[in-house]
Amino acid sequence: MSIIRVAATFVVLSLLSACSGSNHEDPSGGPKLPTAELVDTTVGATYEVVLTATGGTAPYFYSMNEDPPPGFSFYSADGKLTGPASASGQYAVKVTVRDAEKTQDTRTYNLKVWPAPVLSSVVPPNAQTGGNYSHLFSITGGRPPLVFSVAEGALPAGLTLSQEGELSGVARQTGTSIFTVSAQDASGVKVTARFSMEVKQGTGTPDSGPNPSGSFPLSVGNWNIEFFGDPGAGPTDDTLQRNNVATVINSTDVDLWGLAEVVSTTEFNTLKSQLPGYDGFLANDARVTSGTGYYDTDEQKVGVLYKSGVVEVLQARLILTQYNYEFGTRPPLRVDLRIKRGTATVDMTLVVLHMKAMATSADYTRRRDAGQQLKAYLDTNLPTQRVMVVGDWNDDLDTSIVSGYDTPYRNFLNDPARYGFITHSLTMAGETSTVSYRNFIDHQLASNEMQAHYVPGSAASLRPTVTNYGKSTSDHYPIISRYDLGQVDPPNLAPPAPDTLGLQGEAAGFTIH
Repeated sequence: MSIIRVAATFVVLSLLSACSGSNHEDPSGGPKLPTAELVDTTVGATYEVVLTATGGTAPYFYSMNEDPPPGFSFYSADGKLTGPASASGQYAVKVTVRDAEKTQDTRTYNLKVWPAPVLSSVVPPNAQTGGNYSHLFSITGGRPPLVFSVAEGALPAGLTLSQEGELSGVARQTGTSIFTVSAQDASGVKVTARFSMEVKQGTGTPDSGPNPSGSFPLSVGNWNIEFFGDPGAGPTDDTLQRNNVATVINSTDVDLWGLAEVVSTTEFNTLKSQLPGYDGFLANDARVTSGTGYYDTDEQKVGVLYKSGVVEVLQARLILTQYNYEFGTRPPLRVDLRIKRGTATVDMTLVVLHMKAMATSADYTRRRDAGQQLKAYLDTNLPTQRVMVVGDWNDDLDTSIVSGYDTPYRNFLNDPARYGFITHSLTMAGETSTVSYRNFIDHQLASNEMQAHYVPGSAASLRPTVTNYGKSTSDHYPIISRYDLGQVDPPNLAPPAPDTLGLQGEAAGFTIH
């Protein structure tokens, strides 16, 4: 593995304050340091910033109250701070400027230094011709987003490497390939590693176990549990909210949940202790590649809950992080799963998202653009896999919540050969997924490979029979659907009656819509 410092991408900034001009134009009569924050950097990255003061009477003299961060130098003549940094951390850089009249200004700047990226040297597992393949190159450190590429050599025929570091596709030829993978962070620091992987002749057996025979049920749910565990927002009694959520999840007995708007990791872990047989994690968990770089401890997070005896997590990572803005600063969580029933197994991918909220034209544009990038990612990286995308899409499928606008997800609806919204029928039936609004905004999207196993009529918006549900638990309703992964011709299945969903209706604490 090697690390390359990319000189062409170094940061050169001249920070100017909002009020410029001479001392005569500055009513405070003295110099002013710029108010803009310092740009983050990475250990080893070239860095230069000039803290140019304005106002007062030249010449200026700059100083630091303490030593600069490790590896940095500070120049008193012009207020220039240069790197590269030699140690990661969060630093407070306190700078003072004094002009010819001995008038001064002092300001403290925050500077975050990310650790240098380290690309794991773990060799990708062998592939088989004709079989779906997916491997995520593991990387630690680096300033997000990190962009992967093939620096030398060639990948096995049929496989591609995404910018997020996923090697995927269907291998077409046997043989051994040698190639070099490169990852570059936002500060321009590049790390490379050389790999060798073999493609063997396929056996014709999908996934990791024998083909399912007979019934192979799976139930999937998604739920925005409003500001879960946040003492300053959402339901005011966090303990009551958690207990209500546990009651609903235990009573529905759903195998796999995609959750949104979970704030407190501590409350989430306590919730898991109230759910026998379930495991799960949030987007900022150590199991999620790049998770902590985009999800802080005190913000809304997406996550998963699953029955550990039915669902095995193969790998988890954030995707489309380069479109963090379009996704409302909540990039989607992708989790690759293996569903187990006896000795039979079926692999699938679950993507959990929480799209940008609100109903302005700018919000609409961000949701539309995020949906376009999501579809491009699925088309390229998961073209033949069983995939579900669930969560709070924050918009409807017939018309937008923004008056006069079409649905922002028309791109998926215009490709019915490859995708289908399991919840589309609920939208068209006038159902709602929130307590206070008439729209249906909490959706489940399935690839054609997954949609083929959908049990017709099983999609439902639940109405938990919880006292004052909208105030005590959430402003969104739980959404569920069912699948039979052992059934290759689902249209022949009779639509289940509401009380045959494997749920017990009001006796279990909810009604079905």
